[in-house]
Amino acid sequence: MKYKQKLAIGTILGCLSLVPMVYGASADMVYEANVTQPEHITVQTTGRAVGMRKYHEVLDYPEGLHIEVSGVGYDAALKKHHNVSGIYVHDGTRLTIHKGLTVAMQNSTPYDQPDEMAHYYMSGMYAGFGRKQINDPKYDTKVVVHGPTVIRAVGNGVQANKDSYITLDGPVKIETMPFQQADVYGAIVEEGSIGIGTNRLADTYTSTTISSVEQVDQYPTVQVMGNLGVLNKNYGLNPNPGRHGSYIMMNLGTKDSVWTGAALNEFAESGDNPHQSGITLVLKNNATWHNQWIGAKRHRTGHEELLLGTGKGYAFTGSHIQNIVGGDTPETAGIIYQEDVYPIVVNVLNGYIKVVDHRPNASEGSAPIHVNTNEGILTILK
Repeated sequence: MKYKQKLAIGTILGCLSLVPMVYGASADMVYEANVTQPEHITVQTTGRAVGMRKYHEVLDYPEGLHIEVSGVGYDAALKKHHNVSGIYVHDGTRLTIHKGLTVAMQNSTPYDQPDEMAHYYMSGMYAGFGRKQINDPKYDTKVVVHGPTVIRAVGNGVQANKDSYITLDGPVKIETMPFQQADVYGAIVEEGSIGIGTNRLADTYTSTTISSVEQVDQYPTVQVMGNLGVLNKNYGLNPNPGRHGSYIMMNLGTKDSVWTGAALNEFAESGDNPHQSGITLVLKNNATWHNQWIGAKRHRTGHEELLLGTGKGYAFTGSHIQNIVGGDTPETAGIIYQEDVYPIVVNVLNGYIKVVDHRPNASEGSAPIHVNTNEGILTILK
């Protein structure tokens, strides 16, 4: 793995991870990062437990990586939360894993509170704070996993925050567990991007238009249990600057590919989406999506007042998908099982899609799905 950086010649071997020296150096050079860390990482504690915590580093695992983490996310006596995560990379770290990744998390007392901390301190994989010191794409945080990814998470499966990008080319299996108060996600982005079951690098996403969907000859199996979240972090501590969009691209292109969960797009919910942030979902070859919200709904302090004052809140009102790409023929259609009380809203539909209406307490004549631009064939089944 090679990267071109501004480096002083004398610091190349000894200071690859010291970003202040990298930023201030003067010579263009190409370096290789060879990591000899063990392929198996196990962390077991009664408090904070993070399998990998890296800042400003370039890491390459040519033989794959297996992480087991066991910790305690919340100390009730001290009323203190702990970070219990598999991978936690910040500040321009570049992590490349070949031959697959496995993350197994145990958390006997997770931090299940209706605030933001559950998002940031419980993830199978967290990538954040790209371009922290210099606004330059070469200081983005990037994670690329080649081969099988299996994540069993108490909290979020994968999370990409400011100027951070995660690519899982597959096959992919992500399992999350629902909480009673904290909203958690199979995949969550906040001014970052995630690609699931795709070879296209997440840092190349610039929109959710159909033209951005890659052509794939053979899809990997993708199985995700958990909601998808595209969040507008424009408040509180470390708000995102709003320079570009937030995107999730997920390919469900085989008959054994399945997603169970719903999609929250705060930009679409608020009606203010300047970068067309959102989710592009490929759903074909009899792959299935069971649309149902899992666990606690999103809680944002003050969103009720915002909704009353402006009519634009952030409460979940149904799954919002920017683009769905269905099958090429009726026989290769993707299948949506609509199991949520709220209708699905799709900005653009292409290809063949079947919707099986399994809504609880659906009112007579109400539609299980709304499509703004229908360039495909939608079939509703009872």
